[in-house]
Amino acid sequence: MLQRAEQLPRWQWLLLLFAGGSLMGWFQAPYNFWWLSFVTFPVLALGIATSKTTRAAFVSGWMFAFGYFLFGLYWIANALFVDIAQFWWALPLAVAALPMGLAIFWGAAAAVTHKWGGRGFVQILCLAGALALTELLRGHVFTGFPWLLLGYVWIDVLPVRAIAASVGTYGLTLWALLIALLPVMFFMQPTRREKLAVGVTAIVLLVGPLLNPAAPVIADNGKLSVRLVQPNIAQAMKLDPATREQIFATLLDLTQPPGSPRVVLWPETAVPYRLIERPDIRARIAASLPQGSILITGAVRRDQHGYYNSVQAMDANGQLLGDYDKGHLVPFGEYIPYRTYLPFDPIAGGVDFTAGPGPRSLRLPGLPTVGPLVCYEVIFPGQVVDSNDPPLWLLNVTNDGWYGFTHGPYQHLAITRMRAVEEGLPMVRVANTGISAVVDAYGNVTAHTQLGEARTLDAEVSLVALQTSYRALGNSPTLVMCFLLILMGQLLLLRKRHTL
Repeated sequence: MLQRAEQLPRWQWLLLLFAGGSLMGWFQAPYNFWWLSFVTFPVLALGIATSKTTRAAFVSGWMFAFGYFLFGLYWIANALFVDIAQFWWALPLAVAALPMGLAIFWGAAAAVTHKWGGRGFVQILCLAGALALTELLRGHVFTGFPWLLLGYVWIDVLPVRAIAASVGTYGLTLWALLIALLPVMFFMQPTRREKLAVGVTAIVLLVGPLLNPAAPVIADNGKLSVRLVQPNIAQAMKLDPATREQIFATLLDLTQPPGSPRVVLWPETAVPYRLIERPDIRARIAASLPQGSILITGAVRRDQHGYYNSVQAMDANGQLLGDYDKGHLVPFGEYIPYRTYLPFDPIAGGVDFTAGPGPRSLRLPGLPTVGPLVCYEVIFPGQVVDSNDPPLWLLNVTNDGWYGFTHGPYQHLAITRMRAVEEGLPMVRVANTGISAVVDAYGNVTAHTQLGEARTLDAEVSLVALQTSYRALGNSPTLVMCFLLILMGQLLLLRKRHTL
């Protein structure tokens, strides 16, 4: 099979690689077609194996990844259409330039595999390690963008997603790469020893999730009653100052149904006024809150240093109780990098937001300590909890109204669920247009809304906290495993050459 593949013209291989990556771009949420990886990743591995040079291997990996990110992240362009008259020029950057840039990481992994990985079982080890390593790098360099990690596709398979409690999503991505690449051996005329190695590896990878010990419960603080308010305000409407009162009235109406939740939750930038400057607005909110409840809402905050995308809390007397400022801002969305050289406005507004200091827990009267996260912040594994003051539950306020009825909100929810698994903490996600959800410490969705509906959702959060290895060790074990796989491949390759 490999010899036949090597006879294909180069241009046909490049088209095949692009097609394989494009197909994989559709296997994330809302579909989670994990089985597609067994079809697409052999194409990538064979494309690298048939590359004549390291440079050609880089192009093979890049072409596959370009298709993956092009179709997996198509929904980002939807944000530009909210005000396409102003941001038309950015459309090619969102649609093509971003996938092209992200694909460089996979191209580098393919080049490393070609140079150091050889073929057969050695190539599988090297490619899995190199790809997982570059995915980890993709989540950190240039502020990081760890979206579409391969591990997320397994979010609905409980024994597999539990791996993230031990080694995080990057570690789960490494597992997913190894198991997806094993079928490549059927096309490479494996030796008897390689067949044995593949069989043993397959057994370990398949049985491993079943034997993975459940994270022990370290705290059970009962339940917290919450009311999630999903106003479903169109993004174009949120940007229009003339609609502020209409938006505010919608929020108040959805807050007032009968019930006695301990916490009322509004989404990111829900309040169209600045709370600290408007006691009259706080009074109207207080009048709508159920007796004895506390409101936690997304809002824009301003001080002498600038504007902040914040989470603010207030009680039923209109008293502000605390706030949290988003620390990991969206480049070009909330601020412009290299502002001196790029004189245009961020997509989310006419001013650059100022970044907060990073994860910080909020201690509010009568409530279990909460770890707030604003929208984009939740996508970064290992960067969502204040380690000096650990919370008992996590709250993600978000506004996916920028992305309409696309795959983006579904992918965002899957990412949010995986953060709950990694940290062993319940997560509440309240979104402007959806999907709002309550997620337990195991990653199970216990209550949720639909995308694109205006709704009040009353639910209970199970305040069970788990002791996860990932919370203690972070990404270090995965980093070590990646290097070990590449090194193991090198040692096997050297031994094979020595015996020839």
